[in-house]
Amino acid sequence: MKDNGTAMEKITKWLLVASSLVFFYTSGFGSFSTLTQRALHWAFMGTCAFLLLKPKTQVGRVLKYAFAAAALVTSLYVIFTWKQRIFGIGEVSGLDVAMGVMAIAALLVAVKLSVGWGLTIVIAVFLVYSVWGPIFPGFLGHSGVKIPRLINFLYLTAEGIFGVALGISSTYIIAFVIFGSVLSSLGGGEWFVDVAYALTGRYRGGPAKTAVVASALMGTVSGSPVANVVTTGTFTIPLMKKVGFPSKVAGAVEAVASTGGMFLPPVMGAGAFIMAEYLNVPYFAVAKAALIPAVLYYVALFLITDVRAVKSNLKGLPKEELPDVKTAVFKKGYHGLPLLFLIAAIVLGWSPLKSAFWATILALLIPLFVLRDFKAWFGKVIEAMYDASKQAVPIAVACAGAGIIVGAIGVTGLGTKIANGLIAFANGKLIFGLVLTMVAAIILGTGMPVTAVYIICAATLVQPLVAMGTSALAAHMFIFMFSAVAGLTPPVAITSYTAAGIAQTDPNQTAIQGFLYGLPGFIIPFIFVFSPELLMVGAPLRVALAIATALIGICCLVAAIEGYFLTRWNMFLRLLLGIAAVLLLDPGIVTDLVAFGIIAVCFGVQVLVLNKLNAPAAR
Repeated sequence: MKDNGTAMEKITKWLLVASSLVFFYTSGFGSFSTLTQRALHWAFMGTCAFLLLKPKTQVGRVLKYAFAAAALVTSLYVIFTWKQRIFGIGEVSGLDVAMGVMAIAALLVAVKLSVGWGLTIVIAVFLVYSVWGPIFPGFLGHSGVKIPRLINFLYLTAEGIFGVALGISSTYIIAFVIFGSVLSSLGGGEWFVDVAYALTGRYRGGPAKTAVVASALMGTVSGSPVANVVTTGTFTIPLMKKVGFPSKVAGAVEAVASTGGMFLPPVMGAGAFIMAEYLNVPYFAVAKAALIPAVLYYVALFLITDVRAVKSNLKGLPKEELPDVKTAVFKKGYHGLPLLFLIAAIVLGWSPLKSAFWATILALLIPLFVLRDFKAWFGKVIEAMYDASKQAVPIAVACAGAGIIVGAIGVTGLGTKIANGLIAFANGKLIFGLVLTMVAAIILGTGMPVTAVYIICAATLVQPLVAMGTSALAAHMFIFMFSAVAGLTPPVAITSYTAAGIAQTDPNQTAIQGFLYGLPGFIIPFIFVFSPELLMVGAPLRVALAIATALIGICCLVAAIEGYFLTRWNMFLRLLLGIAAVLLLDPGIVTDLVAFGIIAVCFGVQVLVLNKLNAPAAR
């Protein structure tokens, strides 16, 4: 069997283009029925997940087409039979079971190839748990689920593979990925970098600040940390090295900046849409809640880059080496109009799908009217549609795989068991419950994509956190942020490793540096759980006070991490400032006053004692 690579590549490309066009159409003119929409999405994504592979052996090529056919056939089977099943009576047929086994097998292989072993192993464990429940000890044990019933639940209903996660992938996620791909392909990505570079490049450590701003802007539409690193890092990392940043620092800054895009509105990857579905609230409520934590995260990183530049005496770049501000911001500012429209539409209450659809229309048409080169424009549009669905493949695979886990949790009652176990283990104390939840998300996040980690943890850990006293919104946001920053945690810090490859430096050193720079992302979730005003919940004055307190805490944390903020701090004072930052986690007036007292003592010692002692040596 000869693999005609060129022909199959063309077929795969046009399948992906067709996928984008189909789901772009449904985002503007209405979705199909629930199972049809989700199964059709998986027919495209699952098939292309295999067709995109390039095996080197004959056996590999045969398996590639076999699994692609399995994904396609089993998806079409659901599309053409779900109506009969709704009105039918009787047990699951042998053909249903055979199709279900084939679908699950193909999905497991797709997960392994597209996402990695981590999620594959977790799915396999949950399948084993579902069938052989009696062998598990203690409260985890259950009577076991018969295979036909499990197949029916996971494959032939909207509770497993074709559950909420794949439903979000087939609507909101693909629509926003198309928007981001169109915006980037038609010049928006370069515009983001140029604007950031023009605005920040002339200041000390300018390229590092460019990385922060550019990655934040790209993150608003891409929602993928690794994609952010590859897109902006190829430009910003060499510039950071050029002005004097060590390679590991340059890679770490880009990795941390790119990670923040996962929880920066308006897109927030897949998490915001799934969270809104779980909470049964408008998408805007989730995006609004995420805004302040995301801004605090980027403020902290911005301050760290500034401190780094001061400590190393790094200067900005000459004006002649920078893009012209007027040209970048104004003459090419039309690239930013679709993003502004998207944000405005969501704020005004439009649905996310409607907002994404019309923002994409603007992103398509404005460059055509400005450039007036239809042939070049059309080619870029086709490439954008191709890239969009190609980017969506691993997301859809992760969502479908996570659907099996959520389905297994539902059919076995495991969610309630874990909730009760966590409450008992934490002794009903919220802080212990939060720490355990953080550890679970970080462990899962070292080998799994953000979306999958969030779905699994949300299905099992939100309920006990709410029972221990936090709000459902805060619990979901807490889990989502830790699912994102887990990618900065050694030993498997994939975002840092990607940045290290571009920086041509040791990946482990970059990962450790990235973890240190990303520490605010590990602290901010605790702040908003105990101070929900940071999620914009409460009176405006209390929200403003919470923001001010959090900003002071962030400054203390930066001083503790880097040993410099406004002035140099010795190790003892850094420790005290770190304690002050931790005390500011608690919104209580007593802990705030203690923290402010520690800060005052630190400045007093620095100004009145250490500066005088250092003065003679300096002279």
